[in-house]
Amino acid sequence: MKKGLTIVAVLLMGLIGPSAMAQESWSLAKCIEYAKQQNLDVKRRTNDMKSAEVNLNTVKNSRLPNLGANVNQNLTFGRSLGSENTYLNQNSATTSFGISANAPIYQGNYINSRMKYSDWSLKASVEDINQMGDDITIQVTLAYLQVLYNKELVKVAQENVDQGKLQLKKTEELVTGGRLPKSEQYESKAQLAKEEYALTKAQGDLKIALLALGQLMELQSIESFDVEVPATDKVAINSDAVLALSSGSIEKAYTIRPAVKAAEYRLQAGEEYINMAKAAYYPSLSAIAQYGNSYYNVFDMPNASFATQVKNQGQKVVGLQLNIPIFSRFENRNNISLARIEQEQRKLALSDAKKTLFKEMQQAYYNAMTAQQSFLSAKQALEASTVAYQYAQEKFGAGRSTTFELNETKKRLATSQSELAQARYEYIFRTKLLDYYNGTAITL
Repeated sequence: MKKGLTIVAVLLMGLIGPSAMAQESWSLAKCIEYAKQQNLDVKRRTNDMKSAEVNLNTVKNSRLPNLGANVNQNLTFGRSLGSENTYLNQNSATTSFGISANAPIYQGNYINSRMKYSDWSLKASVEDINQMGDDITIQVTLAYLQVLYNKELVKVAQENVDQGKLQLKKTEELVTGGRLPKSEQYESKAQLAKEEYALTKAQGDLKIALLALGQLMELQSIESFDVEVPATDKVAINSDAVLALSSGSIEKAYTIRPAVKAAEYRLQAGEEYINMAKAAYYPSLSAIAQYGNSYYNVFDMPNASFATQVKNQGQKVVGLQLNIPIFSRFENRNNISLARIEQEQRKLALSDAKKTLFKEMQQAYYNAMTAQQSFLSAKQALEASTVAYQYAQEKFGAGRSTTFELNETKKRLATSQSELAQARYEYIFRTKLLDYYNGTAITL
């Protein structure tokens, strides 16, 4: 019996599971996180960061000594140098082997500069990823709010269809009672058809908005994709953010925005790159250690044993190697000049990053001010249109107005509703964008 119930439960899960999963709604945070994980540019930047990490590790390990071994085997036929340093006609074999080590002691501060250069470059790569993540956050947020806006338009269109059906029913009653001509009934039917068309179009626009958001997230299909609809009256709108541009937030943004930080890190890396080029002017000192041995065997003649020769012929070397640059055909000087030119380019890149950020914040500030005023005006327009429609319904119900007059008032109400929805989500996005520039995460 228990086994039978288990089978039935599995079958029921198979039947209702996909439908239930299709109703799963994504929050804004989930959409942003998923988009970052799937974005190919982010993955490429992540690989660049990993390469920078490997480069830094390589530079750190360059302080360690290197160690190598070698083995050589030579066969000589005919006239060759013998063991007594005289040339003889003989065939012989020589086996030599050794081990050597080399450790840097002083390289003109090249290793330290290269290590700092790699460290700054790694930090810049991290900020590049952060900047790309921020760009994705803004794009996904805008697309998400567009979906919410289209959902509200569908809601408004559905309400208009429902009201249109009630209006048609009321008109038919008035026509039957002889209070309105038959033409008013046909006018109501035509208006209902228009509202049903508007609903179909709004549903199509919503599907397109969902598709745009899904493509930003690299979704393979949007058939089971939907978003959460937060209560718009509970969405936190920071109206004080509109005043942010005049309160010193730009300087703060320079210290927290990834694009500017990446340019600053590359500028620091450029200073170390110049020091790396200057290091070529300084002598370099290294410690060396070697050990070598060999075994010599003449064919058809008696030879000392391998152990005896190895014991007597070992060679040990310990020393210091000093390289002093004297003349490099002006190569070192030119390398420093090129490094300084590249540093000027990095300074220009930093200035450009700051100017771009300032322009973006300035534009966001004025867009937010406009969105705030539009939102307030749209609220007032909707209040007025709602009252006007209520009076129009009362006049129509009393038979003192035509269907055309009622429909015109209803159109103005629908327009006010859609304009308020657009103004609301535009205002939300613009204030959230200002919050983002001030270092606050975008949430709904």
